[in-house]
Amino acid sequence: MALTSQASAPRSGPSGLTRVYLFAYNAFNLLLWGSCVVYTASLLPDHLLSDRLPAIFNLTSQLLLATQSLALLEVLHSVVGLVRAPFLTTAMQVASRLLVVWGILAPFGGDIAGAESTTQLGDYAYLGCVGAWGITEVIRYGFFAITLSGNSVPAWWTWLRYNTFYVLYPIGITSECTLIFQALRPAAEINPLFQYFLIAVLVIYVPGSYVLYTHMIAQRRKVLRGKKRAD
Repeated sequence: MALTSQASAPRSGPSGLTRVYLFAYNAFNLLLWGSCVVYTASLLPDHLLSDRLPAIFNLTSQLLLATQSLALLEVLHSVVGLVRAPFLTTAMQVASRLLVVWGILAPFGGDIAGAESTTQLGDYAYLGCVGAWGITEVIRYGFFAITLSGNSVPAWWTWLRYNTFYVLYPIGITSECTLIFQALRPAAEINPLFQYFLIAVLVIYVPGSYVLYTHMIAQRRKVLRGKKRAD
């Protein structure tokens, strides 16, 4: 599931070292996620035309795993009060992403998103995750980095932050569920309990994603209403 737009939002008025740290954290993540998106996109033309789509996973997965793993700091930020996001919500959303990268892609990626197949379903699901996650995080971390720098966020960037999830969130969730589904068979070969766990995750994902999606829509309306009043 995608991180909410508040996952790295600082408490109002951070100052001193806290502000410097949060700016550096958001700017660094902006750079990493931007690298993931740009590098993956640069590989697409050649690999699609030459039917070498599975090779993209092998070339980009380590960067994705390292970049996404930094989201663990989101939970720490919530615990110590550096950000205003609720701990439980943040922890659940980070855990869902880490499940995909470390529970699915790390052990099975070569089988489901990096292997030759007739459908290449896993490859497209992997690209869906990189694209949806990456663009979302570039917008989110960029928004906070600009805010923490003391500058005004451009209107078009604010529009992206509060509107692109309408498209990117369904793409991300569909891609995540596809990768989990593709991992059911190799998971059973390791341990049947692992397969049952992934099945349970899929059962939770569908209603959970709907609840979070509608919550994000409600939050968008609330934020934009407050912004209009402030203007």
